[in-house]
Amino acid sequence: MNIALVTGTTKGIGYSVAEQLMQNNFLILALARNRERLDAMQSALGSERLETYTCDVTDPDQVSRTFEDIGRKHARIDLLINNAGVGYFESLQSTTRVHWEDTIRTNLSGPFYVTQRCLPFLRKSERPHIINICSTASRKGFPNCSAYAASKFGLYGMTEVWREELRSEGIRVTAVIPGPVNTPFWQSFQHSFDTARMIAPEQVARAILWIAGQSSGSVIDEITLKPVTGDL
Repeated sequence: MNIALVTGTTKGIGYSVAEQLMQNNFLILALARNRERLDAMQSALGSERLETYTCDVTDPDQVSRTFEDIGRKHARIDLLINNAGVGYFESLQSTTRVHWEDTIRTNLSGPFYVTQRCLPFLRKSERPHIINICSTASRKGFPNCSAYAASKFGLYGMTEVWREELRSEGIRVTAVIPGPVNTPFWQSFQHSFDTARMIAPEQVARAILWIAGQSSGSVIDEITLKPVTGDL
């Protein structure tokens, strides 16, 4: 059975990815900060192919302890999906230090900490693969999201570096670049968004499943998914 570690698994893209991978013979190692949501996810999806770990990816010590726990049960990880993320829609002037630091820690530092600790497990896989959930804001500036764009531009750049650095070891690295996805991400904003125009998280999950299913001799460097009507 293939083993996939997914961060930010209790809602949105992460939940859909975990669900679809479980249906395709993956054991999921689900990381999230909220234990109650992890327990609810396990109740809904079952325990046969799902292990849950409470972990704040912004805390390198928590990340290290989580991988120590994982290492007691598993020697390898085949697929790492860095999905955990946050975002705030604020002007340059109104962006607070708290929101700036939370965004950078979650969206940029988190994937770095997790991937660095996951590498020894990936190196023991026959088909190791890292997938980073980036954003159209990784390559295009939008108003009122300085922190989010900075974090996602950084994640995209880091993805490019990892691909070059790790290709000699046979570790594939892919950037998934979705446009707006209809997830709870948008509910915390004061702005009004037309969620009916957005991509469903299940569509992103299906794309990830397809990417992960490619033969080990090839890699999808990146894939972009947008609503047919374009960006918001």
